[in-house]
Amino acid sequence: MSASSQTAAPLLEVRGLDLLTPAGRPLIEKLNLRIGREQAAILGRNGVGKSTLLRLLAGDEGISGGRVVRRTTPWFVPQQLEPNRPTDALDQLLSQPGARGREAAWWELAPAGLSDHRALRGTSHCSPGERRKLCLLDAKIRHPEFLILDEPTQDLDDVGIAWLVGWLKDWDGGLLVVSHQRRLLGCFQHFLVMAESGCRYIPGDLEVLEARLAQEAADNQRKYVRRLNALEQQEAHSEKYRRRRERKKNVGRVRELGRATPRMRLNQKRSYAQEKQGRMEAVRQSRLHAARSWAKAARRALAVALPLEAVMPKLPPPTGESLVVLQDVSAHVEGKPLFQNLSLSIGRERVAVTGANGAGKTSLLRIMTGDLAASTGNARRKFERIGVIAQGALDWMSQESLLERLSWDSGVQSPEAAAGLLLAHGFPLALAERPLSSLSPGERARAALVCLLQRRPAVELLVLDEPVHALDFAGAGALRQVLLAWPGGLVIASHDREFLESLQLDQTIELRPQAMSTSLSAS
Repeated sequence: MSASSQTAAPLLEVRGLDLLTPAGRPLIEKLNLRIGREQAAILGRNGVGKSTLLRLLAGDEGISGGRVVRRTTPWFVPQQLEPNRPTDALDQLLSQPGARGREAAWWELAPAGLSDHRALRGTSHCSPGERRKLCLLDAKIRHPEFLILDEPTQDLDDVGIAWLVGWLKDWDGGLLVVSHQRRLLGCFQHFLVMAESGCRYIPGDLEVLEARLAQEAADNQRKYVRRLNALEQQEAHSEKYRRRRERKKNVGRVRELGRATPRMRLNQKRSYAQEKQGRMEAVRQSRLHAARSWAKAARRALAVALPLEAVMPKLPPPTGESLVVLQDVSAHVEGKPLFQNLSLSIGRERVAVTGANGAGKTSLLRIMTGDLAASTGNARRKFERIGVIAQGALDWMSQESLLERLSWDSGVQSPEAAAGLLLAHGFPLALAERPLSSLSPGERARAALVCLLQRRPAVELLVLDEPVHALDFAGAGALRQVLLAWPGGLVIASHDREFLESLQLDQTIELRPQAMSTSLSAS
């Protein structure tokens, strides 16, 4: 695959790059890429190698073949951040060389949503969103010649996203961003679309990109159907020809016996006929093989879907019983109050938890699921009926594969049954054999959801913390359809307002610093 950008003096240049997964699967083949001071976004479904490519360009990843030329030192903010202490990060940030750098850092704290930096410096606790804001702020103050960002809106609240979009619009250096956040992608006029079939450059704004991808997807669907129809016709013709040839062969044998043709002559004619038929059969099989190969390639190029509606679990009739009950619950982290005197009861309701970075959304979900003790108040849960997926599915980081987890949690024993279940869920069979810890966050979250929906006894309440932050367009759309079809209760924390509004929620809990308010949304 190849892609190139028009620039006379590229800051980063890739020549004939080959990149493999640890298992040996090709991620990138023969990539040619030249980027100067352009600002470009990379899109593609989970698992095609976007993050791996960024790490390679930044110098953090080895290559299997080809060459990478760096005429500058890129500054890289990865998707997975190191859990550093906020005191160390802030001290480093606010001690930038030169008074101008320190002043710029101080001025940026409030727009980034870090106005409470004094409280942050006095604790070792730092939310994922606050940690990402510090890293992004560090990158902005340094203002490198080339900046590389991997999912920079991950964990950011509305204030953080607005702040990030604002300064990236005015970025005058080289910029390469992997993201699926529409608000951020609206800043770009250059896109690299990665897929198993290759990497393509598409100029234009986000609307142009979406229209082109939608048209290509529709064209691929039509081509795929035409090819499958042609393949079916070819196979029907081949079968008809085979039956006719068999009949002629039998008739010919009877006639030859009636003519009393010598055995040597019969053998010569039979040998010639078999040789001719063999050549014709080889040609036919070659054509059929080509048609089948194209059909398989077209299938891989089609948009990835996750049609989980067909395999939703059958839950027992609702009894009105609560699965999570919180009474006057408060949470503090190292003396810092997050929320106070919160009472709620959740059964089959659909509830969203929103709020700024550091307001306590993850802490509230962890209290609900028993992973964190409340500072004050009481909490009761029915653990066996609750399924949990943490941010990035980090609670599913294990050496077991999805197939092993399905066998243990759902009693799926035979490979045929497991394969059928995975195909029904739209999950790639090749990924199901890999350790869950080796999957991307989006792939791991999808695998976790498959396990939870098939767990026995059945899960009745899903608790999801930022489930869309690592999903591509297809994955986020599929997750939306799954959660709309989900018949049980749901507690979901997310900064994606558009995604939450599409889920037909019953209630929204909005957390604010040292305060909490609850508002009902339309059903």
